Amino acid sequence: MKGDTDKPRVSQRIYDFFPTLERKARLELVERISIGADGGVDFIVMIVLAATLASLGLLQGSTAVVIGAMLVAPLMGPLVAAGLALTQGNLRLFRKAFLVCGVGILIGLGASLVFGILNPGFEASQEIEARGRPDMFDLVIALVSGMVAAYAMGRPNVSGTLAGVAIAAALLPPLAVVGIGATNSEWLIAGNAAILFVTNLVAIILGAALIFRLLGMHVTASESGGVAWVRRATMSLSLVAIILSAPLLLNALEKKREGQVRPTVYPVSADVRNAVNLYMKSHPEFSVIMLGRNSVEPDTGITLIATTVGPLAASVKGQLRQIIRTARKDQDAVVRVFILQQAPEIDE
Repeated sequence: MKGDTDKPRVSQRIYDFFPTLERKARLELVERISIGADGGVDFIVMIVLAATLASLGLLQGSTAVVIGAMLVAPLMGPLVAAGLALTQGNLRLFRKAFLVCGVGILIGLGASLVFGILNPGFEASQEIEARGRPDMFDLVIALVSGMVAAYAMGRPNVSGTLAGVAIAAALLPPLAVVGIGATNSEWLIAGNAAILFVTNLVAIILGAALIFRLLGMHVTASESGGVAWVRRATMSLSLVAIILSAPLLLNALEKKREGQVRPTVYPVSADVRNAVNLYMKSHPEFSVIMLGRNSVEPDTGITLIATTVGPLAASVKGQLRQIIRTARKDQDAVVRVFILQQAPEIDE
């Protein structure tokens, strides 16, 4: 019995810790968030521009441009609105928020597909690679980001933190990576980026709903007209988060085993890789050890290391350099070719 009486006390202390909003403040908050979930012309224009910035920043490997896309992307508004709708049992707002978010996702994905197709030669930048392997920390970051966004909207005196929340949540860049990766047959990168995006989506909604409840935004079942759909929606979102936790946990364990990743080279474009592979198929005496772009020097020169059995013709290195430059459509590209002679096997 003592344990039963302690439960309400513990939960009450948690509620007492958070500043409960007055009725007027709650009404103003609902109005502000409802406006943020409006999918009008402004939303469409901003999502197109943000998706363009994100796609170009990812392809160019520009961190500053990617951060700019995070700041102007309006997807956080409908997600926080969905969290508030869950808390209040407002089915109309929940549907509206999900519809607007869906429109934003389609526009953002469409823009990234266009730039992925128009890009003359895909070479995964560090910004793209960074979103190609999410782990459990990304789930926690998204959950906390939703909580911070909800708290900042409910407490105007800390609303200045919303810009930081937009950067931490990083909603649009993973979506752009999905489109760019899919159009360049980089299915692993696209799939992992999709997992990261859905993780952010679900965790932000759940985190926002939790904080809104602690701020006193929830209503009783009689006031909301029933909470059956709220329970179903919350359970569905929680189930998605649990399912996504499996690949996120596996990635986290793999990263722990491998250690901090600091690649010495970046992948080359599919055109360059295919051209080199085609040459190697017609010359079976060669084997590729490494083919990549330099990740340190500003010229981003391509380095090829291969092995050969038997004597090496003097023209081979020049042929490989020309093949790579032609595939890259850059006759001035710096190409380094190293071919190692294999030692003959000695029978014991």
